[in-house]
Amino acid sequence: METTISSKGQIVIPKHIRDLLGLQPGSALAVTVSGNKIVLLPKPKNALAALVNTGKTMPLRNIRREIKGE
Repeated sequence: METTISSKGQIVIPKHIRDLLGLQPGSALAVTVSGNKIVLLPKPKNALAALVNTGKTMPLRNIRREIKGE
């Protein structure tokens, strides 16, 4: 599959991929670089989901601070 970068730096994510990941207009994506690859990851909608998705452990008091920071 292939996509093209527009003159404004935009790309189109194919519909079947958007549907697979539940992406909708306005969905937030984290953009990172890994070696020579651009990586797009859906951003969780809340702090708790963000912590769970990292796979890292964290003291409960820090989790509470993260959630209150929303």
